[in-house]
Amino acid sequence: MVEHDIGEAPPAGMRLAGIARWAVIAILSCAAAGAWLYTAHPAQRVAKSASPYQCPMHPAILRDGPGECPICRMELVPVARHPSAAPERGGVPGLVSIDIGPDRTQLVGIRTAVVARQRLTALLRTTGFVSADESRVALVTTRFSGWVEEVRAQVGERVEKGQILATASGPELLTAQQVFLVGSGWLAKKNVPAGPVEEDNNALRRLGIAQRDIDAVLRRRRPLPAIPVRAPVSGYIAKRSVLPGLYLQPGAELFQIVDLATVWVVGDVHEQDVSRVQLGQRAQLLLGMPVREAFRGSVDFIFPALDPDTRTLRARVQLPNADLRLRPGMSGALVIEVPGGDALTVPAEAVVDTGEQQYVFLARGGGRFEPRAVRVGASADRRVQVLEGLEEGESVVTTANFLVDSESRMRGALEAFAPLPDSSGAAHAASGQP
Repeated sequence: MVEHDIGEAPPAGMRLAGIARWAVIAILSCAAAGAWLYTAHPAQRVAKSASPYQCPMHPAILRDGPGECPICRMELVPVARHPSAAPERGGVPGLVSIDIGPDRTQLVGIRTAVVARQRLTALLRTTGFVSADESRVALVTTRFSGWVEEVRAQVGERVEKGQILATASGPELLTAQQVFLVGSGWLAKKNVPAGPVEEDNNALRRLGIAQRDIDAVLRRRRPLPAIPVRAPVSGYIAKRSVLPGLYLQPGAELFQIVDLATVWVVGDVHEQDVSRVQLGQRAQLLLGMPVREAFRGSVDFIFPALDPDTRTLRARVQLPNADLRLRPGMSGALVIEVPGGDALTVPAEAVVDTGEQQYVFLARGGGRFEPRAVRVGASADRRVQVLEGLEEGESVVTTANFLVDSESRMRGALEAFAPLPDSSGAAHAASGQP
């Protein structure tokens, strides 16, 4: 390493190396600037052509003249030029009106719909709780006194109508069977009408003994030692109140059976919304976050009084549940469809929502489309209420919105980079150059 004092001129070799280094840096900088201008200002390059050419499927591909797309090999088509103008009413920042022509409109499958005024169905949301349908709840009770001999059903178990749940015995049951057997035997010997036997048979039925068990007594010609207690309906054991050896009195509750083929969903409606809820309105229960399942039914009962503490009124929805996916105790979002007012609406798919702004593309005819900012409100039946931005009778794009949006953004970016008409003269005047 060569050292020299401060203020002493460096050797000639070092001066030449420094000059060469700065020359290389200057050349590279110029090359980079030229490349940036080439890539960052495509509008200026394309502007040299009276009519630039573009790929119908890849709008970013622009050329000065005819040719084919390097991506899909489609023939490039001329792009109609429109001078930049002041932003249209309700314009969207970053988007401009575009003209892609009728042929290309049909090629990419753009469809439109008319902005129309119609009555919307509003959605009333609350929390719904699943409970058993009380009209499908059966109690198994005793009509005799005696003792429980055996219990064959447990809580949560599925039982079928006529299935034995328990057995019981006692003097009352034994006496009734004996009377029945004596009467039927005496009549058989005397060959007389069976009227008195029918009365004895009915007496056994009134004790809760099933007809199949009465027939078994006749076949055996002796009383059953323990009478079966059978399920009156099919369903699930929701409650069991009996144990072997328990002494029973008439009216004692043994089991509670619930049929879950249909269930109830009960939700609280706020006082200000009570007048909007009516019998027969469609409703659905949404389960899961995010929603995984939706169960549809209708409002079948509205409770008569408000809860004085919460100032809410309970509404009940009946839901079919043949596959038993709904169980008592579940909860979810209960959505009731209630009448709404007339509103200006568009199909939901017409609205582009970026999270920061909402807009649509107006169809002006002849393949020309204009972005328009909107403010939307309620939605129902795949239509959205438009609060601001549109007028009745205008047409909006409902399909291929992404392609129209991409083209509009690309054109907007090109116009943003395009030089102003007097920019060249102003620059020369400022620099003093001809």
